[in-house]
Amino acid sequence: PSTMPKLVIQGKKQSKSVFGGATGKKRATQKSPRQLDAAKSRNKVKLWFKDLDDTYRDALDRPRVEALLCFVHDDAHASSPPRASEVDWVMRKASLSAEDSSHSVLTLPECEDAVGMYVSYLKRRNEIDFVFQTYDRDDDDALNRAELGAYVRYELNHGDVPSDLEIDWLLEKLDIGSCMTSERGDGLVGRTEIMRAKDEWCLMPDEVATTRHRRGDDDFSRSTTLEFSSPNSREPAGGCCVVM
Repeated sequence: PSTMPKLVIQGKKQSKSVFGGATGKKRATQKSPRQLDAAKSRNKVKLWFKDLDDTYRDALDRPRVEALLCFVHDDAHASSPPRASEVDWVMRKASLSAEDSSHSVLTLPECEDAVGMYVSYLKRRNEIDFVFQTYDRDDDDALNRAELGAYVRYELNHGDVPSDLEIDWLLEKLDIGSCMTSERGDGLVGRTEIMRAKDEWCLMPDEVATTRHRRGDDDFSRSTTLEFSSPNSREPAGGCCVVM
């Protein structure tokens, strides 16, 4: 005789077997590793928030949010503490309260969002630091058109100078505002905006991309024999569509 199929009631697997029922329920309600990590992170933020909320206002002001980010840095074994521009960016991006348009305090849900956002940024912070240490010649924490062109040339385009059309297109895609160190339409690319540069460079339409190299092109396969130097006399870090 054929085996009776297991029934599903309200998302939980049920079984005719005395032993199968418990196993089915456990499988249906078991959390994924990603869900477990997210819950663990939220619990950490709640404990940090409780320790820092010594005024019992159920909200953290800027100095206490900076202390919260220091906890995040320690937890992630980051090499240096959060910068003032990073704290300001978190305050601006995470504040959702209509009653506090000045972004002066963050509630617990806002702090949870802030930490999640900041952890994603922190994973690429060293890469961003390298870009700005190498190409931000005027040290204003933003790349102007010439600095962006140098970054594209040596990091994305295998030493070939990008065309004006390509840089115009890339600037339009990157200069979107809500950024850490630049504003929308200011002609500059800030620290969080540069995170999208590689993806946008790869997505550039063919009618715009007059010099861009793709993996698999003959030029790319010959790139190891080309001789050129970046501002630090180093070869480019890689081509487009590099998986970070």
